[in-house]
Amino acid sequence: MANVLGTSPSFLDSLRIRARSVANRFHREVVQRGNPQVITEVERNPDPRRYLDPALLDKFTLSPLIAKLVVEGFINGLHRSPFHGFSVEFADHREYVPGDDLKYLDWQVFARTDRYYIKRYEEETNLRAYILLDRSASMAFGTGKVTKWDYGCFLATCLAYLIIKQQDAVGLSLFGAKPGLLLPPRSRLSHLRQMIQAMTANPPTGETNVAASLRALVRNLKRRGLIVLISDLIDEPAETLKSIRLLRSHGHDVIVFQIRDASEVEFPFDGATVFRDLETGEELEVDPASVRESYLQNLAAETEMFRKGLVEAGIDYVPLNTRQPYDEAFSAYLHRRAKLRG
Repeated sequence: MANVLGTSPSFLDSLRIRARSVANRFHREVVQRGNPQVITEVERNPDPRRYLDPALLDKFTLSPLIAKLVVEGFINGLHRSPFHGFSVEFADHREYVPGDDLKYLDWQVFARTDRYYIKRYEEETNLRAYILLDRSASMAFGTGKVTKWDYGCFLATCLAYLIIKQQDAVGLSLFGAKPGLLLPPRSRLSHLRQMIQAMTANPPTGETNVAASLRALVRNLKRRGLIVLISDLIDEPAETLKSIRLLRSHGHDVIVFQIRDASEVEFPFDGATVFRDLETGEELEVDPASVRESYLQNLAAETEMFRKGLVEAGIDYVPLNTRQPYDEAFSAYLHRRAKLRG
C-alpha cells in the first residue's frame, strides 16, 4: 500500500483535474446556459408529465433539458413510442481502430478476410421539417405569466426535439412584417441549441404581414417538407388563409398552430377597459360588457373560417390557448407524421 501511495500522486492529480473539468462543464451547461431550478424541480417531483403544463414554463429558461422533460412526459403517456420504426441504411466499411464500438464489427467480413472492419451507417432522414414562428409584437401579449411568444417558443423547442429524436431534420424561420432569420434543417441535437439561441435573441417586435412573409418564405424552401406554422394569425384573415394554402399548393404538408391568450378566447374583462394594439400602439377604450357577445361571435366565426379553409386544403389546423397543455399539439404533429409515413 505504501508503494502504491508513493507512486500515485500524478494519477490522483489527473483525477482531480478530470473532476474539476466535469464540474466546470456541469456549471456551464446547467447554471450558465440553463436554469439551476431545473435540477431541484426534477428532484422534488420526478413525474415528467407535469412539464406538459404551460403554467410551469415561467420557472425555466428555454433549454434542451426542458424540451426533453416535456416531450418525454408526453411520450410516457402513449401506448406506443413514436420513435419506433425509423431505420438506418448501411453505407460502407472501414478498418477497425482501437476505441471503436465492438457492436459494429462485421464478423462475416472477419470470417472471410481475417481482418477487422467496422460497418458504417447513414441515418435515413425521413423528413425535412420547417418551423415558422411568428415574432410580431402581438405575440408578446399575455395576461398570465406565459405570453403567446413564450408558449410558441416552448412549443417550437419541444417539437424540434421530438422531430430530431425521430431522426428527421428540422429548421426554423422567424417572421413578422417580412421573413427574418432562417436556420436550415438539421437532424442533430446540437442544432436545437442554435434554434433556442435564435429565438432568445429575437423577441417579438413590429407589425405583422403573415401573407407577405409566407409568400416570400415559400420561395426560399427549395425542398418540399413538413411546415409547422406557429402564430396568432392576427392579420387580414382572408389573405392569411390564402397564403397558408399557398404552402400546400407548393407540395408542402402543413400544420397550423394558432396560439391565443386565454383572455382572447374568454374575454373576461369587466368595467371600462383600454385596449392597446401592440403593433401600432393605437388605443381604444370600451365597455367589455357591451361588446363581449359580438366579440365572441366574431372570434368563433374567424376560427371556423380558418378551420374550414385549411382542412379543405388538406392542412391540419390546431387552435391553442396559453393555458392548454402541449399534449394536443404533439398528438397533432404525430398524427400528421404518421400520415406522411403511410
